[in-house]
Amino acid sequence: MKTLLITGGTSGIGKGLAKYYLATGNRVIIVSRNKGDLPNAIYLQADLSLVSENYRIIENIQRTYGAIDGLILCAVLQTSRKDAVITQEGLEFTFALQYLSRYILSNRLAFNDDSFILNVATPGIYSPINFDDLEYRRKFNSVKANGNANRLNDLLGAGFKRKGVRYILYNPMAVRTSGARSVFANPLMRIFLRVVHRLVGHEVDEIVNSIVDVLKESRSQSFSAYRLSKPVVSMKTFNSQKAKQLEGITKKLLLNV
Repeated sequence: MKTLLITGGTSGIGKGLAKYYLATGNRVIIVSRNKGDLPNAIYLQADLSLVSENYRIIENIQRTYGAIDGLILCAVLQTSRKDAVITQEGLEFTFALQYLSRYILSNRLAFNDDSFILNVATPGIYSPINFDDLEYRRKFNSVKANGNANRLNDLLGAGFKRKGVRYILYNPMAVRTSGARSVFANPLMRIFLRVVHRLVGHEVDEIVNSIVDVLKESRSQSFSAYRLSKPVVSMKTFNSQKAKQLEGITKKLLLNV
């Protein structure tokens, strides 16, 4: 029996993967704001936009369950917002939840040998990173802030090195979930997105099957990135120099939180 930790496991892809791993006889720990409804899943409630909560949940898991065999990062808030939300620790919410939490959990949890980290983000898309405004506070736009957090995750994966742990970035593209349809505030854009999802979108079960295949395919690679089933690790978004730069900034930031 393997032990899997899933963030954002109460809906969408995270819940779909939780169902899969429970059905195959594994222990599944789900960290989320609210308790879910999957029988036999272990629910731990936490606000992962807070650094302190990440540290608390790591200590809890390691004290109670020990090292884990897989970390699946799905926690995301896609709801459209006009203004930046600042956490009580003074960080922009999207940056804190969708990058910083993933950095902390990836680097501080204890893993068994031959483990994996699956980071569900959007590798395979290029956009520049502004290292002078990593939190994307200036001229805030929630869609662009989400995209910026995903580019930071590209560098997180590219720079990640832990013996016995492989890192996989995965882009599910268009998925038919209610969360994905909340990205835009404009009603016309929401209608457009609904049509797109109807035409080319994938059901959660399809994405779960794709991820299971990707996890098998990537077993021999310490780092890999996929857009659906297509490898995209050769793109320039996975820049090792920028990955080192980001890690240095992140470590300094965490010292001051």
